[in-house]
Amino acid sequence: MARKRCILRVAIATPLRRLFDYLPATDTVNEKLHPGTRVSVPFGKRKEVTGLIIEVADNTEYPLNKLKRIHCVIDNQPVIGNKHLQFLLWSSRYYHHPVGEVIFNALPSLLRKGKSLSYSHNGTWLLSDKALQFDFDSLKVSDKQLEILKYFKAQDTPVAETDLSCHFSRYKTSLAVLEKQGLIKKVKNQSHDQHIQINKCNLNLNKQQQHAIKNISASLDKHSIYLLDGVTGSGKTEVYMAIIEKVIQSGKQCLILLPEIGLTPQLIQRFKDRFNTEIALQHSGLADTERLRYWQSAKTGAAKLILGTRSAVWTPLLNPGLYIIDEEHDLSYKQQDSFRYSARDMLLVRAQRDKVPVILGSATPSLESIYNVKKNKYEHLVLSSRAGKSIPPEFRLLDIRGKKMHGPLSQVLVDEIEQHIDANRQVLLFLNRRGYANHLFCHQCGWKAECPRCELPYTYHKSKNRLICHHCESNKIKMDNCPECNEALLLLGHGTERIEEQLEKLYPTAKIVRIDRDTTRKKGSMSNILEKIHSGDIDILIGTQMLAKGHHFPNVTLTAIVDADRGLFSTDFRASERLAQLFIQVSGRTGRGENPGQVIVQTYNSDHPLFHQLINKGYSYFSDSLLNERKQASLPPFSYIAFLRAEAHNDNDVKHFLSHAAIELKNFTNDTLHIFGPIPALIEKRIGRFRFQLIIQSTSRNKLHQYLDEWLLKLEQMRMSKKVRWSLDIDPQDMS
Repeated sequence: MARKRCILRVAIATPLRRLFDYLPATDTVNEKLHPGTRVSVPFGKRKEVTGLIIEVADNTEYPLNKLKRIHCVIDNQPVIGNKHLQFLLWSSRYYHHPVGEVIFNALPSLLRKGKSLSYSHNGTWLLSDKALQFDFDSLKVSDKQLEILKYFKAQDTPVAETDLSCHFSRYKTSLAVLEKQGLIKKVKNQSHDQHIQINKCNLNLNKQQQHAIKNISASLDKHSIYLLDGVTGSGKTEVYMAIIEKVIQSGKQCLILLPEIGLTPQLIQRFKDRFNTEIALQHSGLADTERLRYWQSAKTGAAKLILGTRSAVWTPLLNPGLYIIDEEHDLSYKQQDSFRYSARDMLLVRAQRDKVPVILGSATPSLESIYNVKKNKYEHLVLSSRAGKSIPPEFRLLDIRGKKMHGPLSQVLVDEIEQHIDANRQVLLFLNRRGYANHLFCHQCGWKAECPRCELPYTYHKSKNRLICHHCESNKIKMDNCPECNEALLLLGHGTERIEEQLEKLYPTAKIVRIDRDTTRKKGSMSNILEKIHSGDIDILIGTQMLAKGHHFPNVTLTAIVDADRGLFSTDFRASERLAQLFIQVSGRTGRGENPGQVIVQTYNSDHPLFHQLINKGYSYFSDSLLNERKQASLPPFSYIAFLRAEAHNDNDVKHFLSHAAIELKNFTNDTLHIFGPIPALIEKRIGRFRFQLIIQSTSRNKLHQYLDEWLLKLEQMRMSKKVRWSLDIDPQDMS
């Protein structure tokens, strides 16, 4: 054993499952060496990488003369506090993922690159006295600068860059010009202990909302978990706001997770209308400098409200008081590659460690959450009716076998759409498939256009005139004739583009908008579309599942699920749950205003029990019956599973590796685990690689994790593990 000395155990963003020992630099002051502090270190062939101190020890298992010295300490104080660091280390152990990748996944990208933690809080802006003397239209400014000035005037209060980033892309140059001209000025940052102004809303909350608020408010000083199970349009957000008001008035912070970036601008505006406090955002749509600035404002306590998507779960807070997971059932909370964590599950763990309450909100709770209610781990708060005067929509299950069709739209649906738009109401058509057509096919010889790397059909996008693989994003120009027999090719299937084209022919005067990934890529595009919908400038909305989550469209009175049969016959045991949730969520977008709503469900399987259970008995009855099925089959939540996923260009290499991995696991588990496979993934080939998996199942979570630790060490030592890409997925949510 080496003599005692100051040894730094450092995490580095690498797939290696270990920490690395270093000596301090010769000129380092030891008082600056604390866990959570970033250091610059040599690593392998790289002269300089960013690491983070996890432990300061007095011994090492390696000879001292073999240890390298750090170059320097980057931070004057830890960027990650000890409590938050322990949470990240626990997450690494739970998911059996390399600790360095977990730590650096939790940091903004600028901090991963070793940039300084200091930042300029560009903050808040106000119209100057000079600007108020002018008619803005007479000013010599650009169109964008004029828009920004008018936006400032309409707000009539200081405007935070949070708002500007939601409404204007590349706004910073315009701000600089307007400031130079003396038309706007910065507002000094307010103290963290500022009095927060609450804009009271005169809302008539119903008894169930009042009951939920009372129950949660009584437990704000301790850890507890609430499942806020409210039908679509029942006013869950108003319950959130009432609780948030109490939390931020006490000086504490609230972290709110959302499933989609597209929901963020809407919710920010609602929160700004209600609370005069700083809001920090955390999502992938932000610039690196913005993300760091918001991260720092959350860490220091300046921001009382933190809104974000999945990755926001890692945001440090100075004084947490409440955690909220909106649409807690949503699959987007599970990271599907690299560090495969569940943001929902991690926030539940974080709430327990921080001793704060957490609210899980959904109209279609996950089976895991319903199971935990039945086990008395969560308190169940039900909002069974819509807020205000709106009533649940009327369902119509439409069997389209043999019916007259206009592309994917039945004549019955076409007639209904016409009636609603003639009455100046809005219509929403849902199809979870973007593009124009999902097959390019030769009727003569059977040739079909497939992605060679995934062996799956290309999707034709007419707006780009290209064939695009939605799995690997490879693309090529569409051909008109078959390369085998030169016959004209047929386009089969329908996507959102094709429905849009069909509707334009049927209703030439109607204002139609399509909402999918293709139309909302540009920053601010989703906000612009939503603004048009709410102002009544749109008659017909067509969209994918982006439209299903949390949007409030009070003038939509008809929703049509164009192809309700997708997902009915999947081999993924969670497919029925996902389909039911999507069905209810999409249906919930209609009839939320004063006029009653209608839902038309087009199907070739009108006798399928899933539809009849959901329509006639509701999601609660359906989820209970699914839970009984899961119990009979000993599937989650009645057991715990992990997937060992592997892929390679040669399918035999994958199967060989997984077969030996299964044998290795069986050698020391004494049949306490059930091992299935190797079996192909639902999408067997992607980007030229064959994909298979082992399913490991146990009724004991502790035993599963205990064996996995030992097993992973064996896998890393197997020679054949170098021939494949492999990863472990704990609590997997998707079999594709």
